[in-house]
Amino acid sequence: MIPESVAAALLTVLIGVVVYALGQMFSNFVIEPIHKQDEIRGEIADSLVFYADVYSNPKSSTMEERERASRDLRQKATLLTSRTYVIRGYRFLSWVGVVPKNEDVFGACRNLIALSNSVFAEVHPSETYQWAEEIKRLLKLI
Repeated sequence: MIPESVAAALLTVLIGVVVYALGQMFSNFVIEPIHKQDEIRGEIADSLVFYADVYSNPKSSTMEERERASRDLRQKATLLTSRTYVIRGYRFLSWVGVVPKNEDVFGACRNLIALSNSVFAEVHPSETYQWAEEIKRLLKLI
């Protein structure tokens, strides 16, 4: 027979280990992926400001600047997509407002790709402005 005090100590340790393990799993599978998505949302906000002169008036930029802006905006769209897919329970989390809705994320990605393509096409600046504002709205950056 195990003394009562030893059994209580073992039970306490066991419960502590289980709680720690569950906390680590929650952190690794939910909190960290949400944080990574938030980071890319911040990078998108940065890119929208940084490349505004390029996508709003591509003719005033060099080909190198346009290529860099296009590649960066497109890469932000793919990173946002991939970081959204790895978040477990995304529908529930978007329903409670922790993360943007799926359709909002993918709408923002479409607009990022449109901006990426616009640096090589003749697109009116008001259209690129609307795409950028829509990205901000969909990702709750404003």
